[in-house]
Amino acid sequence: MRRMGGHLITGLIALLAAAAPMQAAHAGQSPQEGESLAIITEPQENDVLTGTVLIYGTAAGADFRFYQLEYIPDPAPSDTPWTSIQPPVAQQVNNGVLGLWDTTALADGRYLLRLRVMRGDGSEIGDAVSVRIVNATATPTPTLRPTATITPTPGTPTPGPSPTPLIWQPPTRTPRPTVTPGGPTPTPLPPKADSPLRPDRLRQAALDGIKIALGAFGALGIYSLMRAAQRGELRSGWRRLRREVLNPLLNSIRRRRR
Repeated sequence: MRRMGGHLITGLIALLAAAAPMQAAHAGQSPQEGESLAIITEPQENDVLTGTVLIYGTAAGADFRFYQLEYIPDPAPSDTPWTSIQPPVAQQVNNGVLGLWDTTALADGRYLLRLRVMRGDGSEIGDAVSVRIVNATATPTPTLRPTATITPTPGTPTPGPSPTPLIWQPPTRTPRPTVTPGGPTPTPLPPKADSPLRPDRLRQAALDGIKIALGAFGALGIYSLMRAAQRGELRSGWRRLRREVLNPLLNSIRRRRR
């Protein structure tokens, strides 16, 4: 069952990456030959998240096995475990959709979002950003940022005392352009649309469909009764019922009593 869920998540991510190409704000450097990259390009540091969020970035490179998306409260006690957002994905993603994060079940506050890329030799690399989730309060106005180019710093895993060293590769952010009078105005990104596949929306749609069907059948039944009453079929039907069913039944009961 867990393997089937992993295949479904992998297929969904591949479909999103093919249907929605990365825009300029999500652009990053592709891994060169012999190197691996683990980069979260969206959401960015200190972003405010609401509802279901698409996570963009890169998880690819040499000796790739799978990648994992996780989160933890920020700050968190040392014994607090990380929580997986989805099953591990064994498909490489280069400047595309890494996964979907439903934040509606989490308490408002700061969280640390982490991407881990596991390699065949047992080592891993990763990236993390600190974000703030706001669902219980009023919906915040989405932050519009101009297009920017993110140039990640490639890193080579360094063997350490542990057989699985962890190498963090925070992306080097390019300073945002300064708007000068008379110059071009940066194009803001459109706000992310909320997912139409949320369970509450599906449940409400099903209830609305049941109500419409019951109303239609009820109206049809009332209409049929009214037509039958106008044509006199109700009275003739009642007489036929008494003659063919009720009267023989009563006569049979009387004979048994005698």
